[in-house]
Amino acid sequence: MSESKNLFRSVRIISVCTLLSRILGLARDMICAGIFGTSMVWDAFTVAFKIPNLFRRLFGEGALSAAFIPIFTEQIEKRGREEAFVFFNVVATALVVILGSIVLLGEGSFFVIPRLFQMEEKWQLILKLLIIMFPYVFFICLVAFMGAVLNTLRHFFLPAFAPVVMNVCWIIGAVVAPYTGKTLGVMIYAVAISTFLSGLVQVVIHFPALRKQGLSYRFLPRFSHPGLKLVLIRMAPIVFGLGIVQINVLLDSVIAVGFSSSQGGPDTFTFAGLTVPFPMKAGAASVLYYSDRLIQFPLGVFGIAMATAVFPLFSTHAVREDWGNFSMAFNKALKFILFIGIPASLGIIVLREPIIDLLYRRNQFDAESAYRTSRVILFYAIGIWAYCGLHVLIRAFYSVKDTVTPVRVGAACVGLNLVLNLSLIWVLQEGGLALSTAISSMTQIVVLSIILQKRLRIKIGNEVFVSFQKIVVASLAMAGAGWFALRMFPEVNGGGSLCFKGLRLFIPMLSALAAFAATSFLLKLEEFGYLVRLSLRKV
Repeated sequence: MSESKNLFRSVRIISVCTLLSRILGLARDMICAGIFGTSMVWDAFTVAFKIPNLFRRLFGEGALSAAFIPIFTEQIEKRGREEAFVFFNVVATALVVILGSIVLLGEGSFFVIPRLFQMEEKWQLILKLLIIMFPYVFFICLVAFMGAVLNTLRHFFLPAFAPVVMNVCWIIGAVVAPYTGKTLGVMIYAVAISTFLSGLVQVVIHFPALRKQGLSYRFLPRFSHPGLKLVLIRMAPIVFGLGIVQINVLLDSVIAVGFSSSQGGPDTFTFAGLTVPFPMKAGAASVLYYSDRLIQFPLGVFGIAMATAVFPLFSTHAVREDWGNFSMAFNKALKFILFIGIPASLGIIVLREPIIDLLYRRNQFDAESAYRTSRVILFYAIGIWAYCGLHVLIRAFYSVKDTVTPVRVGAACVGLNLVLNLSLIWVLQEGGLALSTAISSMTQIVVLSIILQKRLRIKIGNEVFVSFQKIVVASLAMAGAGWFALRMFPEVNGGGSLCFKGLRLFIPMLSALAAFAATSFLLKLEEFGYLVRLSLRKV
């Protein structure tokens, strides 16, 4: 019971910080939507930003964290903190060398490529923005690594708070942008510079917390250290798998830009001697960005928070070979993910139009931008429960030192996603890219769940399936109540006061939440009861 209490306390700390970050993230996106809309300039920025973000997820939050945390935990448990802290410095030194080399190579490439090849304006802008933002890779990967260390030591606040700093810097850049030039192409550089600076600030704020834990960085180029070798060996398949996944995520945006007609440009392109109409219009990458940001709200606040909190717990049980408590922790995490993910999917689908109307629709973000974003959110939202659950499932595999299975399944689903992308865009435009992501994620979670039960020492208990059925019933009641309440308000089509737009969103939202709470109470849903008790007492 104490372990369960500590787990939910950790999730609450991470969730509160992540909620603050997501709220600021929505604020920054609202500001940027009003300034840049779904323009070619914002298309270029979203693609340029995804490249350093790819490395963050690959080397920081992804492969390195997954390989490092179980070994760091084992070092603490079996060899003591002093030896574990030496291991920390060895890995940190290797990371500094690798990241520094990647940044130098990238900067040289982005400078040389446009001088060797003739490129369209949108691709030239992407490379110019990358020259400014790519060093962010160095800082943000170090931030993710330091966060993994602190999480292992059960310090969850600062790693969860760091994204708040990034959003504050980004907001400052967006607010300053209109004063830096008269064209969008000039204004966007203020946002790019603020992104780079945010990485530096995030690194600096981690130093006091590390020192408090007794950690201070020393340059230790011991590349023959057995712990480092083990990390690199375990990273290899994860890097391969995550590399394919993250490149595929980047390809979504590249496809959105490459298969979209340019503003004021031709509506067709030539392929194999045939004239083919572009399946999408300019702004497709921007629409994907705004939609994904809304979907990331529940994913970050609850899904990633649960996976982050439970991963060190999984690793500890695995090191001790305590498979009974491992299974219990896994089932609790999975039930909580379903409890959040399924109603979030249905809720966003029902209320997507008033959400967009309140948050984004103003100035440069017009009716067409709102319609396209709403359509993409519909397809993305289908898979919210799967996006959340994947983080927990994959960490369960990693904690028992099986890094190969998620890679194989992920690689297969990436292939499925790419095929669906290139097929569905001709029918659903940018909505096809979102639907492909949802289908691939749902396929991946089903396959991993089956493998988990057959090959590992974990059982998905019957209580998970009972809880799933109750959650679906409560979620359908919630969706029905939200839809009915929304029908009571007339569509504003971009008009109406901010107050009315707020009422048009929050009254249906509160009606939906009330219906979900009442149905959960009547069905005696365990997760609902636990959260109510947790909120009523001081923990």
